[in-house]
Amino acid sequence: MKILNFLILSFCLLFAFSIVLAQETENGTQAVALDENVSAQDLGVSESTVLPDSPFYFFKNMGRTIQSAITLDPVKKAALREKFANEKLIELKKMAEKTQDPEILKKATENFQKEVENVKNAVEKIKEKADGNNEVGKFLDKFIQQQTLQQRILEKLEAKVATTTMERIREAREQHLEKFGEVMTKLEDKNKLQERLEKNLDEVKGSQFKDFKNLETLKALEEKVPEAAKEAIQRAQENALKRLQGDVEKMSPEDQTKFQDYIEKIGGVKERQMEILDSLKTGVQNNPQVIQKLLQIRKNVIEQVKEEVACPQIAKPTATFCQNGRVIIKKDDKGCIAAFNCVMPAETNVAPIKSLLPKLAPVE
Repeated sequence: MKILNFLILSFCLLFAFSIVLAQETENGTQAVALDENVSAQDLGVSESTVLPDSPFYFFKNMGRTIQSAITLDPVKKAALREKFANEKLIELKKMAEKTQDPEILKKATENFQKEVENVKNAVEKIKEKADGNNEVGKFLDKFIQQQTLQQRILEKLEAKVATTTMERIREAREQHLEKFGEVMTKLEDKNKLQERLEKNLDEVKGSQFKDFKNLETLKALEEKVPEAAKEAIQRAQENALKRLQGDVEKMSPEDQTKFQDYIEKIGGVKERQMEILDSLKTGVQNNPQVIQKLLQIRKNVIEQVKEEVACPQIAKPTATFCQNGRVIIKKDDKGCIAAFNCVMPAETNVAPIKSLLPKLAPVE
């Protein structure tokens, strides 16, 4: 009887340990899912059943046209066009899950791009700013949150589709960022933009590491917004970076490993992620353990930087390269990586890594 009880207890302990171990290994993946997986419900629309490849899609678009025509209030019309943009992005997402046909995906992408332009045109007819009209403020709050989620969908799509479609999705994502910035600066005073942007990014669903994704969005926006809005975007970046630095410094070794797993699995522009990691490293100079972890994560992110198929192969730097500076990727006219440069805080440039590593033969 004692032997039986011992065996049962041992089995229970082993089972419990395996569950805990599985949870620990899945944590990074779960955090990525929270920050990447965006549903139709998250965007406030229903799942699309009639897709662009359906013979009935014409009637669906006709209904949208009629609905827009009879909506006269400019704020309500802009909100309606934003709803259509959400629907068309979900349609594109579902089409990408259904087929890799470049022509079909091109058409679905163009549908979304046209609707993004329609949103911008509708917003142009709104005469008041967000602080002077409550309805405009509500629209802008919802717009910022949904645009952030739309960016996440586009980033994930860009990583999943075939090369022939990837450029089209990337173009749509860049156009989307541009319109995102234009609408915000049209409806909000530049002195209040930072506060509204931070408030709404904080309300977007996500994991404990979502400040990292928000920083990516802010850095991408900074490149696209008009000059008058850049300062507000930069201040929002600084605050997000401070929060992330505080979180990273307080992380347990287990959470640091989870954070590493998250960064290595999350989609997005790897060059931009390297910038964020270097900024984090600069802000935690008094914590050698965290710095070493960030250097290792940065090395792994560099390994993930993609090159075009026709580009010559170049050796990637190790974790010990540029420990006190920033790694800047230099590309040639064809978009191929030419070198990994180390830029120190007090310098403008340093010898590129291609001169420090053995040259690799071009890929045939």
